[in-house]
Amino acid sequence: MDRVVIVGNVDVDIVAGPIENWPEWGTEIGVDNVDIRIGGQAANTAVVLADLGVPVEIVTVAGNDLFGKALERRFIEMGISVEGLDLIEGKTPHTVAITHTNSERSFLSDESVMRFMDIDFVSSKLAKVRGAHILFCGINVLNGLRRGNLKALLESLNEDNVIYMDPGWPPDGWKSFRPQIRSLLDSLDWFLPNEAELIAVTQETPISRAVESFQRDFGSNAMVKMGSEGSLMISRESSKEYSTEISENIVDTIGAGDSFNAGFIYSAAVKGSYDVDLAHRIARDWIEGRYREKISL
Repeated sequence: MDRVVIVGNVDVDIVAGPIENWPEWGTEIGVDNVDIRIGGQAANTAVVLADLGVPVEIVTVAGNDLFGKALERRFIEMGISVEGLDLIEGKTPHTVAITHTNSERSFLSDESVMRFMDIDFVSSKLAKVRGAHILFCGINVLNGLRRGNLKALLESLNEDNVIYMDPGWPPDGWKSFRPQIRSLLDSLDWFLPNEAELIAVTQETPISRAVESFQRDFGSNAMVKMGSEGSLMISRESSKEYSTEISENIVDTIGAGDSFNAGFIYSAAVKGSYDVDLAHRIARDWIEGRYREKISL
């Protein structure tokens, strides 16, 4: 069984909803649920991998406050290695997620101590990693990595490891983020966007043209998450669609993409090949609330 390392963001999620319409300024509305839980792409992915029994390490930072210590304690309890986690002076980041009645969501986030997670920090944590599956995620909110020479780091790691990246959606828009991500794609083994992110990176619609653009411009593979439509695997020579069973019991879609990533990487780390159907099943488990208790704070 191969080792898995997750590099990315962790935070405390406050999830409220569902709502049909945003309230007017200065007014208040009631919601059915408000949850406080482990959040961030790296945390979600690591939780699922640990539950599946994979040796997993998380490389990230959190504040040395009550929330950061709680995250560290929960990771240890779940069997996630925290050798790559530093608790530093400051506040642990938070994200407020508002869910809509159609299962979509909006996010309000603060960066806090995540600004200190830079290239030097990650390089030092990964210096001795060999023969691992390494996922970089949450790059959209990790400005310390975006400002540094991430391409050089990825290329140095790519020699001895399998490298994945889920870009996330940039809060500051795609004007500066697009060229950053495009410059990294040939340094990856797998790009793991959702459909909207692939379209944003390629600036091509519909998805068929985005696929053609990706195949023409880049040498890496891509595994594109498409929600209830399933997923799409892209290589230089071909592309293949995978359907998924539609869930009739949607409890939570926040983190579903991260759980898919976990299932996808798990299949390679344990089985030696990629099992997309398994990744879909794990994402469906997340959506239907199987992991809800594990991520509750």
